[in-house]
Amino acid sequence: MKRTRTVSALTIALSLSGCGGTKPPPENPQVATEASAEPAQPPRPAESGAVSASATAEPAPANKKPAEQGTPLEQLMHQHFKQAEEIRHAVVSGKLNNAVQPALSLGNTAENSDLPKAWRPSLERMRTAASRVQNSSDLAETAAGTADIGVACGSCHEGQGGPKVTVGEAPAVGTTVVSRMARHAWAMERLWEGLFVPSSAAWKAGAKALQGDPFPPEVLERGGVYGRTAAKDFKSLAAQAPAKEASKDRAALYAGLLGTCATCHLATGRATQ
Repeated sequence: MKRTRTVSALTIALSLSGCGGTKPPPENPQVATEASAEPAQPPRPAESGAVSASATAEPAPANKKPAEQGTPLEQLMHQHFKQAEEIRHAVVSGKLNNAVQPALSLGNTAENSDLPKAWRPSLERMRTAASRVQNSSDLAETAAGTADIGVACGSCHEGQGGPKVTVGEAPAVGTTVVSRMARHAWAMERLWEGLFVPSSAAWKAGAKALQGDPFPPEVLERGGVYGRTAAKDFKSLAAQAPAKEASKDRAALYAGLLGTCATCHLATGRATQ
């Protein structure tokens, strides 16, 4: 399944939109230090400069649903992608309750006896990871389970010749909060692709984009102690990303980054609805 390069709807929402849930966490969430399993997969939105089909096409007749595209397995992969995106969005926003239902749906896939037997080991890993997300009320544990979903998908893709990805250019560093967040969003997408595709090229591109001074001073001031601590942890983790090679090490680091993103977004009031 070919994938075009752009910042996803998830990352755009997290980096550019206003927020709800502006209270900083009562305690500074710990950075996740472990993630084990293996994850799911995603298709990608069209290039940002392209004209949306919905802008020109005539609306569908009332009460008529658009036809599903692709084979049943391809449709299932699209569902997995959507569920994984919802989980990641919930974690980065610090709204863990929003991850429960998509994690339940994702884990239930393992109950489908019609799926290829070769998928079975990865599906069991995915169910275990999704269960961690579904049953945890802890940010670090939920982030670790999310990263493990990615690794589980990657293990299946690697064995079955799953999706390919072409790494594009990262957005310019810039000096504004919006430009910095757009770069972060792009980099986090590439790290995610490093887990679920899996793609070392994508991982390395994302790791490279996170190097340097990640946050403008006004962000650190607005976030107070929670924001400053999260920014410090984020910078420390980002510095380690280029050296991570094993999937379990990449998953642990990605989980840590997700946790710091959530803490900072809550502290600075940039968590999305």
